[in-house]
Amino acid sequence: MLKRLFVFGVATVCFVLAGLIGWLVGVEFYGGHASRQMHSAPVLGQAPQYSGLTDQTGHTVDSSQFKGKVQVVTFLFPYCTTYCPLIAAHLVGFEHLLKDSGLQSKVAVVAFNVDPAGTGPKQMRAFLKEYGWDPSDRHFEYLTGKPKQIRHVVRDGFHIDYEKVTDSASAQDRGPQQTPQPEVVNPLAQKANVNYDISHNDGMVIVGPHGHIRKIFDQADVVSNHELLKAVKPLLPAGGSG
Repeated sequence: MLKRLFVFGVATVCFVLAGLIGWLVGVEFYGGHASRQMHSAPVLGQAPQYSGLTDQTGHTVDSSQFKGKVQVVTFLFPYCTTYCPLIAAHLVGFEHLLKDSGLQSKVAVVAFNVDPAGTGPKQMRAFLKEYGWDPSDRHFEYLTGKPKQIRHVVRDGFHIDYEKVTDSASAQDRGPQQTPQPEVVNPLAQKANVNYDISHNDGMVIVGPHGHIRKIFDQADVVSNHELLKAVKPLLPAGGSG
């Protein structure tokens, strides 16, 4: 009788242990797999490679410098009086949020100048300063180059269209059937008083640490800092495939 009880007890313990191990394996596999699936973003393509571009400080920048980092990529016109100032101000706030979260070294904010023929580092520095960023702080990289270089990266690589338009053509584009655009004060534009505008997509692209495009925001000016951080965090090297 005692022997039977002993055997029954051992079998019961083994059964319980086997069930517990199975449950833990299931949680790890299914729960972990579901969690990874829930937080991972699809690969939408490969971000363009480039070399020899210039940032707002005059330093030469290559795309290889951002390897291992998540990139928040946008496209700005220094004389813009609509969406660009709003996007720049939002990204300055996002940089401060990254710093407070201890993630500033893992994420790069990269902007491309969509007016490389008419503006350069001087105007780019002034633009960043107007909307709250110290141009000497290279955590925010504003890049320019020869028109052909920028066209290759922006149009061919990120598929963001842009074109130079005269004031009259721009006014026609903003006719009664067009969605009204915000008017933002830009002292740099007022001082330059140029007779053209750069019409371009209001987009923002998230690039993973291995150079894959992972998310595209069509309206960059309305993306909140916390929404942006939520998109970036799963792609960080410790928690995403890039």
